[in-house]
Amino acid sequence: MIEMEFNLYEFIGVMIGDGCLMDYPHLRAYRVEITGNVVEERDYYENISIFLQKEFNLTPKVFERSYKDGSKGLKLIVNNKRFVYFLKNEYGFTNNKTYTVEIPNHLMTWDKSKHILRGIFETDGCLYFSKSRVTTNKPTYPRLEITTVSVKLANQIVKILKENGFSVQNHKNRSSTVIYLSGAEMLQKWITEIGFSSNKNWSKYYLWKKLGYYIPRITLPERLSLLESKDLQIIPEII
Repeated sequence: MIEMEFNLYEFIGVMIGDGCLMDYPHLRAYRVEITGNVVEERDYYENISIFLQKEFNLTPKVFERSYKDGSKGLKLIVNNKRFVYFLKNEYGFTNNKTYTVEIPNHLMTWDKSKHILRGIFETDGCLYFSKSRVTTNKPTYPRLEITTVSVKLANQIVKILKENGFSVQNHKNRSSTVIYLSGAEMLQKWITEIGFSSNKNWSKYYLWKKLGYYIPRITLPERLSLLESKDLQIIPEII
């Protein structure tokens, strides 16, 4: 997989997408918490942890969390008052950001915002492939999609992408906005100008490139195994 250099702006994107900031002085609780998928995103969270160690001399904890319904999640936490207030004062993060989160105005330039978009996509985005009955009944048509409940953030993402030559579409559901880029040309433009940082997304892209179509509902370990295999007869049938 291609490794992108993780930086502060991508971390800001991660915080916008899946981050949670806790600032409770009366409890002496100062925490940054990010939640992800235990199977698909472990490598990405380890990269975030390494970045925070190197750049801020922090000691993040990355661990699995079990829930009452039997599922598991991946968590990264940092307990550090100074870091919490750095994120609050410099980038405007608050305890309850879900519906109001936005990209700070001074980070809207392309040299910074493209990294922020990558972080948002890695946490709140999805690369998937739909069937095209024109040529084949297999998932061949790519789409990148970001979903957010923050109206301001949705407008910012659309604005940034349009200003930099992307063909963007969006629609509103009951409580969220879905932003998407469709087709191989837009996927390639994203990869060239923004890129991915996780094996989760690179493996989807390379499997699609290798086969000419995608196989839905398979895990990261399964995708990596198929990419390493030279025997195409082991490729499962698409249901």
